Amino acid sequence: MAKETSYLHIKISPRLKEDFKAMCADNEIDMSDKVREIVANLVRNHKRELAKGNKKEDN
Repeated sequence: MAKETSYLHIKISPRLKEDFKAMCADNEIDMSDKVREIVANLVRNHKRELAKGNKKEDN
């Protein structure tokens, strides 16, 4: 079964894009893979913070 995908279009400065591209090349990682990793970590951390807040309210 094929994975569903969705596109995220963002605007960044050409300089930032080139620096990010170079960083990814240095680390031998695809730019899209790195962005997905960053977004997944942000969402996971946000969910943890929300869960912590809910636990505090229960006490």
